[in-house]
Amino acid sequence: MNLKAIDLYLNERIKGKTPNIAVEDADMADYLEDVKHKDETKFFHYLGSLPIKLRAETIMEMPIVFQIDFIEQSKPEVLAQILESLESDDATDFFQAIKKLDSADIENQVFAHLSDKKQEEIDSLIKYSEDEAGSLMQTELLKATRTESIETVLERLSALKKRKSIQTHYLYVTDAHDRLLKAIPMDDLILQNKDATLETILDHFAIAHACTAYDSVEKVLQYIEKYDITELPIVDRMGHLIGRITHDDIIDIMRKHATSQMYGMSLINPSEEIQEDLSTTSKTRALWLILNLVNAIVASIVISFFEDTIDAVVALAVLMPIVANMAGTASVQTMTVMVRQMALGEITYGAAKPTIIKELSIGVINGLLFGWLAFIVSQIWFDNYLISTAMGLSMLVSFICAVALGALVPIGLKKMGFDPAIASSVIVITAVDIIGFFSFLWFATLILF
Repeated sequence: MNLKAIDLYLNERIKGKTPNIAVEDADMADYLEDVKHKDETKFFHYLGSLPIKLRAETIMEMPIVFQIDFIEQSKPEVLAQILESLESDDATDFFQAIKKLDSADIENQVFAHLSDKKQEEIDSLIKYSEDEAGSLMQTELLKATRTESIETVLERLSALKKRKSIQTHYLYVTDAHDRLLKAIPMDDLILQNKDATLETILDHFAIAHACTAYDSVEKVLQYIEKYDITELPIVDRMGHLIGRITHDDIIDIMRKHATSQMYGMSLINPSEEIQEDLSTTSKTRALWLILNLVNAIVASIVISFFEDTIDAVVALAVLMPIVANMAGTASVQTMTVMVRQMALGEITYGAAKPTIIKELSIGVINGLLFGWLAFIVSQIWFDNYLISTAMGLSMLVSFICAVALGALVPIGLKKMGFDPAIASSVIVITAVDIIGFFSFLWFATLILF
């Protein structure tokens, strides 16, 4: 980021001049985010001085909490101008941010200021849920029928770039009924004879890979990875071309999925932003900590059932946490692999059997290995083969159960429509703790008394 260039640009804008400097919206967003932390008044002053197109694109590069702050400080007609200057997918995302204010009055006022075309764009995209391909789609694209000449297409691209300044990597060729036929890379298109029609070159290109607007975001990511494409055409259920998902949205959704999995496994709300205020973050984390406290109480209740056994043999209290800790680690290993591979589409509900068998086999092998090691360590430590036997058997059972839960729970939750990354850790870790404590104390009671 060229700080001097941005400083010069903003100073010129504040003076009412039109600077002859090009700045990137992402760099401007980074600069203004830093300004906001130091001087919020200056932040809004600088942001308001930007031309509407750059202002809109800069806002969209900022975290959602900053977008909300801007919305709260802006008049409906200004927000409408922002929406008009954005591409359809970004405009829909920004309108969703406006809706988060829970003020139907502001939402309706902004919508009323929009052109009919922009209203239609937003209405067509806002209906999709965030886990559907349509929620990532933009309607701006370059398309042509098979009978058009390449020269005509390139002229249309030039006009589109001047009017919308969009980035496009493919020409989408459709039939007379607007059904998608082929996707021709732009670098291949410009090498063709300009006088030729598209029909004469179509056979040189493979059938276009596309998703429907109602396909899952996971399927979109699988297609992009499998076919190594930079943007994906979106069709309706009849095969009509209705939009595309571009590389920037692909990167955003990949980052979002990775963050969601990482946060979910750590019992952190996936929507948490570092820019959120202290009270909001504290509340969201406190909810998960309360749930974890309940889980710990349940595990403690299980331990209390064997209070007499623990009082009689103090060594059990020393060894007991080792079983739960080792089994918990084994479950997290399996669970992490399962959740990640499910997100990549490499494991599905109907084809999970080989993976489950593999993970259970690993659980048995490690259970036998660490059960034997636990027996040896306990014997050296306390010189009591009965306690050591209980320790070894508990380790074996806990490992097998932990791996089984780590493999089966994420798949079951996914089948029921829950996010396995978030719910799995809550269920599995609690169950593994209970199994570890119970199995060790039960074996000890059975063997010692």
